[in-house]
Amino acid sequence: MSYRKKKRAPANPRQTVLTGMNADLQGVEELLSTGELYSGQPYQRPVLDRAVDKLVREWDPRLLTPLVVSYRDGRYNLVDGQHRVCAMRKKNGGKDVTALCRVYHGLTYEQEAELYYMLDQTRGKLRLGHATKALVESGANAEIIDVKQRIEDAGFTWALDRPTGEPFEIAATRAVINAYRLLGGAAFSRMLGLIAGAWHGTPSSLKGSIFSGMALFVKTYETELVDQTFIKRLSAVDPDEIIRRGKVDFSTNKAALRFARVILSKYNGHQRGGRKLPYRFKG
Repeated sequence: MSYRKKKRAPANPRQTVLTGMNADLQGVEELLSTGELYSGQPYQRPVLDRAVDKLVREWDPRLLTPLVVSYRDGRYNLVDGQHRVCAMRKKNGGKDVTALCRVYHGLTYEQEAELYYMLDQTRGKLRLGHATKALVESGANAEIIDVKQRIEDAGFTWALDRPTGEPFEIAATRAVINAYRLLGGAAFSRMLGLIAGAWHGTPSSLKGSIFSGMALFVKTYETELVDQTFIKRLSAVDPDEIIRRGKVDFSTNKAALRFARVILSKYNGHQRGGRKLPYRFKG
């Protein structure tokens, strides 16, 4: 990075081919004022003050790489380097500075999101929720897009980066993706319908532990489970009770199994007469 105020592209700019998308798209290194850069795209994680302060404390210009920028719709969109830009301004008394940028021309919004995801995956800095949000915005991963669509079709919102704790808002990421992969699309949608019908979007019913237990329960009893019976019986059960009981089951180290067992016991526990679901879990 440079703090020079004179804006001029290098005489022989180095070019970088953007692989994995369009091989004809190339990044060219340019000097740009940070005042020209726009950030805060939906695919980006929020800027954290503590991360900016850490960069300022540990500032070492020898370790800096060019900011990654996409020139789209007449402006320079900062794809990667939000925290660095904030740190550079803070070190310069809040004023804009000139920075070396690798600028891509011709990227779509979706390609920007995919590039953002790929860059942060190489560094391992993104938490899973933020990485998944970037994939959703990129439209590049059919599985993630299908998960999101099925969540919305069931009346939920997948809050991947800014959860508020409101009803019908799913903040879990890994447990949701694992449930989808275990069940497949149709059974995953069925599971979401059971959760919505029994607990009406209560935040505690949308925690990762509930999703992991429900996925195993639905997978195990897919052909025996009666949806209306489940909804009627489990609606009388507080999801927090399922979580509490699952956490104190030390007979297995498989978290999903612990919660699935509680769900099974609650499904069978309110049944008077008739056939109960037999224990079919493995392990």
